[in-house]
Amino acid sequence: MSTTLRIPQTALAMELDFLSDPEDWSDFGQMDVNEDTSTPEEASALREFVQAYNTPSALDAEETARKLMSLNEDRIPCDGDFDKGIRIAWLLYDVGINMVQHQVAILVVADAVMALPRLDATPEQEVRFGEEKLERWRTLEDFWGTCWNDRWDRYNEFRYGNGFCGYIRVNAWVARHLVLHPPNIYYTTELNVAFSRMMLALEKDPWNYPGVREDDDVGIRSPKDYTITTLNTDVPVLVPFLVIAGDIMYRYTDREMMARRFAEAHQENHEHNTREYWQEFSSNRSERSLWKAEKKVDQHEWLTRERWAFWKKRLVWISEQTELLQRTRDEAIMLVQLMTEIEGRGA
Repeated sequence: MSTTLRIPQTALAMELDFLSDPEDWSDFGQMDVNEDTSTPEEASALREFVQAYNTPSALDAEETARKLMSLNEDRIPCDGDFDKGIRIAWLLYDVGINMVQHQVAILVVADAVMALPRLDATPEQEVRFGEEKLERWRTLEDFWGTCWNDRWDRYNEFRYGNGFCGYIRVNAWVARHLVLHPPNIYYTTELNVAFSRMMLALEKDPWNYPGVREDDDVGIRSPKDYTITTLNTDVPVLVPFLVIAGDIMYRYTDREMMARRFAEAHQENHEHNTREYWQEFSSNRSERSLWKAEKKVDQHEWLTRERWAFWKKRLVWISEQTELLQRTRDEAIMLVQLMTEIEGRGA
């Protein structure tokens, strides 16, 4: 696997620079048992790798993985209150959320850790930790479970209030993972998230303020205020997905292409190659779907190029709403232009 991720960075940088904290590692490597923080050696190994990543001085990912997952216990034990897996999980995740410029490098080193055949445990450690715990650490179970999945859900839940910045950062990370690990035939969780963001922002009713939701995290004065708040939040999060992974998303709006890929893999009868599966894949959207109203079809119809065009039309509409933030309107136009460029590049 190539450790160089080629994606259009310029537009994304403009959108995410204001979210990324300065290059400050002072909070990492403190060995605070109450915060599950990493050791100085672990923080240093990660910092050296991510800062040199994709430069002439780039470090070897496998060597960094071994340093990061070292079971040296001269300073502190690897189990108990300073569980190795938990502290590495939060080191990787917190650096990636606070310094989004390092997200790709962190995913690369995470892949390198999981590619290790085993952790370098002594015979005594193998007995004390046990095979199950060592394997949990090597597969970064705490990172992908507790951090990656659970924290994404938390940022999603509070995205209309204090979680807005984290919501965009974590979605940018999901998009980068999608590019590093693009689907072969089957759909992935990351691809599901990408399309879910599009449906939430561009298909969800109400658009003309017929209802209101109570939300303790943000002050909503009226149905209209709520809709404006949601659009000013949900449209910006489309930027990292389309800038980073837009080409991949566009490929998966072509049913004929999907059918060919299943056929080439001799998987025509696979459970995922059915209309029912496609319907279920997008079944968690609003019951009042603008796409449904527009097309007079079942709202769970799977993705098509026609639906892609519908999203572009809704973005044009958003750009014309003077009550929205100017930033939201500008991003909507930028996304229309970007989606048109993606179409020109083809699937």
